[in-house]
Amino acid sequence: MDLTGKRLLVLGGVAMIMELVENARSRGAYVIVSDYYENSPAKSIADEAWLISTADIDTLAEKCIASNVDGVISGFDDFNVICSQRLSERIGKPFYATESQVTTTMDKAGFKKLCRGNNVPSTPEYSVASEVSADWLKNISYPVIIKPVDSSGNRGITICNSEEELINAHKKALKTSKKGNIILEKYISGDQVGVNYILQDGEIYPSVLHDRYMQEGDGIHVPLPVAYVYPSKYTDSYLDKENEKVVAMFRSIGMKNGTLFLQGCVEDGIVYFYEMGYRINGAKQYQILDALCGFNPMEMVVNYSLTGHMEDYRIRDFVQPKLPKTCCTLSIIARPSRIKKIIGVDEIKSWEETLGVTLWYHEGDEIAEDALGTQRQICIRVTVAAKDTEELAKIIDRVYSTLDVLDYNDNSILLPQFDTKRLFED
Repeated sequence: MDLTGKRLLVLGGVAMIMELVENARSRGAYVIVSDYYENSPAKSIADEAWLISTADIDTLAEKCIASNVDGVISGFDDFNVICSQRLSERIGKPFYATESQVTTTMDKAGFKKLCRGNNVPSTPEYSVASEVSADWLKNISYPVIIKPVDSSGNRGITICNSEEELINAHKKALKTSKKGNIILEKYISGDQVGVNYILQDGEIYPSVLHDRYMQEGDGIHVPLPVAYVYPSKYTDSYLDKENEKVVAMFRSIGMKNGTLFLQGCVEDGIVYFYEMGYRINGAKQYQILDALCGFNPMEMVVNYSLTGHMEDYRIRDFVQPKLPKTCCTLSIIARPSRIKKIIGVDEIKSWEETLGVTLWYHEGDEIAEDALGTQRQICIRVTVAAKDTEELAKIIDRVYSTLDVLDYNDNSILLPQFDTKRLFED
């Protein structure tokens, strides 16, 4: 869609959103980036930068009206998406979701309640309180997983195997939650599955499913994702047994446009969901859908913010969740350190199999100590496509042999990554 003459405000200038800024500018939009950091990465490529917090809706609204902003968008971060929705409503511009839809689906407890009300399987949970008591602890069967209702990127989340671990994790989760609310669930160690949907004018389609491979866990910290493999081996089963109930759930709260993802665990062949994001996903599935299916959910939510329409064409003829190729997004995980050099990125970008490379950090940036156990340990994401699983395994191994990240002692800071032998397990 041509966006010539449109003025777009992007909330949050993190490196991940640079692709959105570049895409909107390439289609003619004038792009402004705002947050409270002077040197946010996306500000360096925007047409204009504002030094205003994304939470300062009053100031942003005044500035938007004075600057004739046509639309507001964000992605990858729940908080900034909520701010984008509220700001859009304040200045009378379109946004793909209502405030109620965004807050209900992004709040973990709210999402679980929505699932239960629509007979959609979700991970079993326990009641929780603001303080730990002996009576409460005696009813817990381990292992469990405790998390803030409003966290993302693994922040504040702990797997607990004992009372002592749960007591400490309870404090951590409460401290991390902006709302001061937490959720406690049975920990299911089965396969991890992600399901993505695209919505256009009330038509709702599963766009692609992936198998989410995690780090080898230590039983305490939540393992980080090291590979997303598409299409999921559970695609046929999900489409046959569960898709209709999930679509009905979305319709029950009036969802009509946008893009979203669900995360779940598989036990006894059933996908139990535990989280949802009504936003562009950090795994950037839109790179795969754009290259292989001919539609781009990232572009479409930008379009909606500027025009009130997802796209000029109907997407139903383009959706094919089984995909014509086998794909993988690798999360390159590193230990905390300051980055001196990143090796191999330009070479990987030049490969015909490469669909996208996103740097979360650049040379000179620091992965902080408090990033341990969170998705802030991911320094690069690489998405590739292959004709089949055997070829995919070879491409992944080639990525690992090409890529490296060094600290200022010239030592590699990369942690053990994805073992491609896991692709061939049942």
